[in-house]
Formats: sequence, structure tokens, C-alpha cells
Amino acid sequence: MRTCTGLFASLMLLLNLFVSTASAAAPAEKAMLRLITADRASGNVVPARVYLTDRGGKSWAPPDAVVYEKGDERHFVMRGECRVELPAGRYDLLVERGAEYRPAALSVDLAAGEKREVKIALERWIAMNSIGWYSGDLHNHRQIGDMPLLLLAEDLNLAPTLTDWIWEDNPISRPPDTTEPIRQVDPTHVFSVLDKEVERLKHGPGAVDLLGLRRVIPFDGYWLYPPNERFCRLAREQGGYVDAEKIVWRDGCALVALGLVDFAGIVHNHFNRQGVELETLEWGMIPKERPEFDTIAGMPLWSMEVYYRLLNCGFRLPLSAGSASGVKQAPLGYNRVYVRLDAPFSYENWFKALKSGRSFGTNGPMLFLTVDAAGPGETLSVEGSTTKRVRIRAESLSPRRQDRLEVLFKGLVIRTIAEPDERGILTADFDFDVTDTGWFAARSFEPAGRTIRFAHTSPVYVRLGNRSGVVPADARFFLQWIDREMDHYRKEPRFRKPEERAEMLRFFEKARAVYHRLVQTAR
Repeated sequence: MRTCTGLFASLMLLLNLFVSTASAAAPAEKAMLRLITADRASGNVVPARVYLTDRGGKSWAPPDAVVYEKGDERHFVMRGECRVELPAGRYDLLVERGAEYRPAALSVDLAAGEKREVKIALERWIAMNSIGWYSGDLHNHRQIGDMPLLLLAEDLNLAPTLTDWIWEDNPISRPPDTTEPIRQVDPTHVFSVLDKEVERLKHGPGAVDLLGLRRVIPFDGYWLYPPNERFCRLAREQGGYVDAEKIVWRDGCALVALGLVDFAGIVHNHFNRQGVELETLEWGMIPKERPEFDTIAGMPLWSMEVYYRLLNCGFRLPLSAGSASGVKQAPLGYNRVYVRLDAPFSYENWFKALKSGRSFGTNGPMLFLTVDAAGPGETLSVEGSTTKRVRIRAESLSPRRQDRLEVLFKGLVIRTIAEPDERGILTADFDFDVTDTGWFAARSFEPAGRTIRFAHTSPVYVRLGNRSGVVPADARFFLQWIDREMDHYRKEPRFRKPEERAEMLRFFEKARAVYHRLVQTAR
């Protein structure tokens, strides 16, 4: 009896082993999912960005898609229609198309052998081009060949492409050999391909982005030399622009003082779709003055405060934005700057308008400001009076819940609106008495969570008589900043030649003289 029982058990073991082996060898039957993305209003098929994940959190994409994987940011970009073969199971879909469309989310259960078609209708909640505003992302490391599709999928009008990227002492990527620096996708989408980033962090001077270049600017130097002043002047000589992609680098205030910065990054790449990067000092940025700057909610205020101090020194400094897509956990256009055009859209007209200050930066809300009907970049001049009453109107709109809208004069909050109307819009509409030369701006925030979404306008300037409006304490702040950097470079052991150290110190000394004059003039 025991022998029969043992024989039976052995046969069952062999049978189970055979079944298990056969099951493991047989491929699981797949399902086929066909996706179509369309604009709800027109019905037209449109490109979009897609997040497709299974129950285990694994991301899936068609084999021929433009796939992006940086940290927790994992998506693919589709031209409007795609097919993807998947194991049977349940999948979550999230489809986005830039900042002006509402995200669409749904779940799909796929059976083995099933062929399923899913059409996602994307709803536009605001149409910025129709009211004269056009978007751009100034910090972009994506591949040239992908740019036409990316611009269309993100509903982004313009993007320089930093193909020429210097990191510390070495080129990370090289620009193409081309006589066509500007590439037109269609009448409202354009990108450029000879743009350069010189990024020398930690003990180096910082990072500058040289945009709108028609010719390659060579890098003849190393981590500490030459000062970024040289590259900025070379960009200007060929009609290009300089973006201080973060205004808190070592040499930021010096470049501004010497008139070498065209726009300043406030909505910058430390803010991305997956979180906020709080570490700054180790990269060579200036120290943070307050503990709140090391929080997700407070991090935007740090760059803003430096920006306000520069404006209070009398510098006219438009605001910019950039995502560093290709490097950071952000799709192209996550951080974008909107520019108001009075002329037809073109690469040249867009940058001229940005240079004039008709802009706001955002990774969430759409933000509008007028002061006596003047918008960002414009100046109200008042002669023969010590006081001017102005009418201020600011409006912040978002498809998500908003936290607050604030209006500032010379860096001080003069009005806060935290209660939206029945449409979810925050509106400030009030009178204000101006008693000094200065500037107005608006900023708005959505509630802080894993990340923070916010927007900020470029200034509306007010000139009251012949008053300079310079705030001496802010000019002294930059004197201290420059003195700290000069001390750093006097002690820095990595300079290769004494004359190269001397040139860096002369660069900062020229800027120091500007702030010293501002302090004396303000007194």
C-alpha cells in the first residue's frame, strides 16, 4: 500500500512539474490597445503626452514612441494615434497636452486576445494664442529630431534647443553643422538648434543660456575661466539673448549689473512635475537667508526675493522660465513663459516681446496684470507730482484649486486674494497710491504638495518725477554678495594662471562699482 501511495505521489509530482514547465514556456496571450487623442471642440486628432501604467506601477509604451524616463517622470509622446501590445490586465491612462488642456484620466481592463480602441477627448480650458499670448520653454535639452512632435504634443509655441552644452570643463553635447538655426514646424510652432548653455557649477560662476544664436560660440576655457561675461558679449554681438536661467548663481547679480542679462529665470528647473529640488548651496548658489526657503512652499520665494532686490536697484529685468527637459523630471514646457505679441507670431517677434518684458512665467496658473491699463513691460510716467493713484487689476486662472493671488509693489505684498469666485478665478481689483518710483508685479500659487505650481508676471514700472526709486539696502545686499564671491575666487586654488584669477576678480570689481554707485546715489 505504501509503495502504491509513493508511486502515485511521484507521478503527481512529475505531472505538476510538466504542467508548470509548459505554462512557463507558453507566452501569456496579449491584448492590443489602440489609442486616439483628439481635441474635444474640433474633433481633430492631436499629438499628446501619455502615462500608461499597469497595476504594479510599470510604465508601458509603443515600441516606436518618443519615450521619456527621468526619475519618476515616465511617459511617451504620441502623434495622435498609436498601438501598444500589452499583457492582459488593468491599466491606468493619464493623457496631458501642455498647460492649456485639462488632463484626461481613465482605467482600461484588457482581456487576453482583446483588441480595444480608446479615444480620449482632450478639453482646452483656455486658448492663450487667441488672446495674443504665446508660450516658450527657454531651458530645453531634448533631441532635435523629436522637437517638432514635442512642440505640438505640449501645445508649446517656441523652444530654443541647447544642443551646445558645456558642463564644467567638458562638452556634454555638440551643436549640429547647419546653416538653418531656426526651424519652423508650422505658423505657430518654431524652435532653434544652435543655442548654448555654459554650466560651471559648485566653485564655478554658474550657468548662462545663450539663445537665438545664428553661429556657434566656441568654448575656450575651463571650470573657472573665463568669466561668463565673455560668452554673454559674444552672444549679444550676433543678436542673441542671455537668459540667467536661475538668478541665484554666483555671478548672476554681476552679469545683471553689467547689462548682460536679458531675462531672469524665476520659474526654473528646480521645480518639476515630480517634486521640488531644495538643495542649492552645494551647487554654488548663494546662501538662503530664511528657513522657509528650504521648504516646498517657500522655495519659489527665494528666487523671487533676489529678483525683487535687483528690480529695486533700478534694473529692468523681464522674467523667464525653463524646465531643463531632457535632464530633469519634467516634460518639455512644464515650466513655460508666456509672451504677449502685438505683431504676428515669429521667432524674432517673440524674443523681442520677451526682451521688452511683456511676459509671465508659470507651471500652472495663467496670470494677468494691468496697472492703469498698462501691462507687464510698460512704464507709467508721472511728472510734477509726489503721489499717483493707480487702478490695479490682477487675475489668476487655473484648472486646479488655487491657494492665493498676491500683488506686490517694490517687493512688498500690497494685496492678497485667497477666495476664488464661483468660476474658481482669483481676482484683485483695487486702487493704490504710488509715492515713489518703483514697479508692480503679481504672483499666484496653487497649494503646495509633492511639488508646487505657481506663476509670476514681469513688472509694470512706475516713474514718479525724477526719483530713482533705488532701495539702498538692496544695493548693499549685492555689495555683500559680490564681496563674498571675490573672497571665494581669491582663495580658489584651481585657477591655472594668476592672470586668469585676476580677470575673474576684475569682472566682479566692475559690477561692484555699479552697486557702490547705486548706494551713493540713493543716499
